Amino acid sequence: MKDLKSLVKKYWYSAAILLLFLIAVFLRVYRLESLPDVLHIDEAGLGYNAWCLAHYGTDRYLNVRPFYPQNFYGGQSPLYTYLLALLIRTVGQGNLSLTLLKIPAVLASLLLFFVGTKSIRLVFDDQKWSIAAAFLLAVCPYYIMSARFALDCNLMLCCSAVALLFLIRFTQTKTLRNLILSGVFFGITMYSYALSYFLIPIFLICISLYLLYTKEISFRRVLLWAACVCIIALPVILFVCSLLFHWETIHFLGLTISPIASERMSDVGVTSFWENIKDIIKITLTCGSYRLDAVPKFYTLYPLSIPFIVLGFIGAVYSFLVSLYKRTFQADSIYLLFFLSGLITIGLSGSGYVYRANSFFISYLFFLIKGLFLCCRFLSSYHTGFMLLLSVGYLLWCISFCSFYFRVYTMTDVCPNYLYSISFRECVDDVNLNLDYADLYVDLVNMKEFFFFYYPASPYDTQDEETFTDGIHTYHFLTDYSTEISPSSVYVVYKKNNEFLQNLSESGLAYQTWEYPYYYVIYFE
Repeated sequence: MKDLKSLVKKYWYSAAILLLFLIAVFLRVYRLESLPDVLHIDEAGLGYNAWCLAHYGTDRYLNVRPFYPQNFYGGQSPLYTYLLALLIRTVGQGNLSLTLLKIPAVLASLLLFFVGTKSIRLVFDDQKWSIAAAFLLAVCPYYIMSARFALDCNLMLCCSAVALLFLIRFTQTKTLRNLILSGVFFGITMYSYALSYFLIPIFLICISLYLLYTKEISFRRVLLWAACVCIIALPVILFVCSLLFHWETIHFLGLTISPIASERMSDVGVTSFWENIKDIIKITLTCGSYRLDAVPKFYTLYPLSIPFIVLGFIGAVYSFLVSLYKRTFQADSIYLLFFLSGLITIGLSGSGYVYRANSFFISYLFFLIKGLFLCCRFLSSYHTGFMLLLSVGYLLWCISFCSFYFRVYTMTDVCPNYLYSISFRECVDDVNLNLDYADLYVDLVNMKEFFFFYYPASPYDTQDEETFTDGIHTYHFLTDYSTEISPSSVYVVYKKNNEFLQNLSESGLAYQTWEYPYYYVIYFE
């Protein structure tokens, strides 16, 4: 019995973390290919760009090895795109799939699980709080949903969390290795999302001044730290310069750096600064218009978390002010300044979507744990009962959310829509297997990226916006009232596409129909 007790005492923490990690893995990979049940247009564009780069060395617009792959009139962050291209070449053996598309997001989320847990352990120096952090990272809606949605910018959260972890380790150990690794990961973060071009410099300036003021770092080491960031992020710096100064195309380390998406710089301004800040705080604590990030009722981190996040933020501000007065370092200040740097970035660049502020969620985790810590300290005699009651509350919220997400949640009600597409692959495969046709019309609201995600083809053959010919068949990506009705054609049509269905009924032609959950396949004998 003694041996059993000593064994439990020795390994209970590792066992708890392992159990929570397995829960986190399950909640991120269960039904990954079918949930969410729509494909976002940016996911489709990202996937096809990565496939083109893996096979032809260009994005879908024929930009050769672009540093910043083009996506419609903007671009997509290179980190996710090139990671996915590497996975296509290796794991996928040249093929693209929904599961493969989401693997970088899943892996980043699982890395965040360990990084966030370790960070809380270092700051609070208490295993119980790191277990609380692990539980929240495993079961809170935003951490789950962002891992199942292949949005390129979402990698910023994980990358910045790793950089902050090494920064915390540096403040505790003063070892040069941790400072350099922090700089390396801040540099890598700048490949994850364009908003990091503002966020990271603002934060590095603020935290450097704070660390110098509290005598946690020497000026020489600040310069070394900055040099590490700049060396790692040199292609990013060249790209930003090409945007600002309209440079000609640069070829650097095998990449083509050109001012793609230069109009994005026009979004920066101060006219709506405070409105942007109020809006982003509201939607990151509740939910925004994208139901792929969070949903009403459950919010990003559950409604139960909001008062503790607010309390933790107030506590962090107080600790920061005290540290300025006493000129002593407080780890709270790292997360507070990172959060405030994010607020400034959003204030300047605009709000509206939770994903634009995904970096907030490492600070929110800290504020949440800090708020719980302050409550337990205030309720010192009753903190065990308080935490037990709170744990039951979070468990009930988690069960309710998982039941909703895996049994009820759907995005199909927004289709047809140019932003989302329900998989039509079964329909097209059945048509190709069973029917002869000259033209195939697929109801994609003229967004060809959805088609080429499932049926990728050489980008040199797919530059026409409206049709694609593979040598045998011609594919069209729009079906509406103006679409020509021809007996030699086959039509894959949304059941809600009343315009086309009315046009078909008015044509007077006899036709056959195959019915699928969301589509009709219409053909003529």
